[in-house]
Amino acid sequence: MMSAALDLAAEGWAVLPLDGKTPTTGHTPNGHKDATTNRKRIRRWWADRTCNIGCPVPDSVMVFDIDPRNGGSLAELEHLAGVKLPRTLEVISGRRDGGRHLYFRRPFAHPYRGSIPHGVDVKTNGYMVVPPSLHPETGKRYRWLHRDIARLPQPVIDLMQPREISTDGTTAADAMALAAWVRTLQSGEKHNGLFWAASRAHEGGVSQHGIDLLIDAAEDIGINASEARRVVASAQKEQHA
Repeated sequence: MMSAALDLAAEGWAVLPLDGKTPTTGHTPNGHKDATTNRKRIRRWWADRTCNIGCPVPDSVMVFDIDPRNGGSLAELEHLAGVKLPRTLEVISGRRDGGRHLYFRRPFAHPYRGSIPHGVDVKTNGYMVVPPSLHPETGKRYRWLHRDIARLPQPVIDLMQPREISTDGTTAADAMALAAWVRTLQSGEKHNGLFWAASRAHEGGVSQHGIDLLIDAAEDIGINASEARRVVASAQKEQHA
C-alpha cells in the first residue's frame, strides 16, 4: 500500500489513508482535506500499516460512480444519453457486483446530477477509494483500468443540467431530486439549503441510502462530511420535536 500511495503521489495524486472506506485512521482529522503528496508523510502514514488508499477528486476531474447494488448501469446511462461513453480511466470496485468508477474531465466548474439515472452518482468532491485497496466486505482488491482521462460526449453533458425542485410532497420525498438540488447551492446558502433538503427527506421517509445521497451531495459542494451529518441529524431531530 505504501508503494502504491507513493507512486500515486509521484503522479500528482494526493492520497490519504483509509480504514476500509473511511478516513478514521487518526492521521487525517480533516478527512480528505488532509490528503497529501508529501512522501515523508506518506511513509509515516503507511509505516507498518495496511490502510487502504483514498484520493480526493481533483478539481479538473469528475467521477461517475456506478453502483449496481442500487440499480446503477452504464448501459442505462448510455441509453438515456443516446451515445456510448468513451473509454477512460476506470476503477473496478472490489465489491461482488463489480461497481465501477469512471473518471472524466470535468465539463464545467460545478457539474450537476441533472437527469443522470438512479444508481450512478456524480462525484466532484470528497474522495474515492483507489487500487490496490481491499474492499472491507469482500477482501477483493480494487483494480485500475489504465487509460487517459477522456472528455464527456456532449449528450451526456446535456443530461447534467440543474433541475428546479418543487416543494410539493411528491418531489420533496425524492432523494435523488433533493441531492441534485443540494448540488446547485451557492456560497452562503449551503447549510440552510442542506437543512431544508434533509427536512424534506425526513418528512418523506426516505431510506438511509437517500440520506447518504444528500451527504454525498453536500460533500460535493464543499461541506465537510461530519458537518453534513450534523446538519442532517439536526433536521431529523426538528422533525421529531
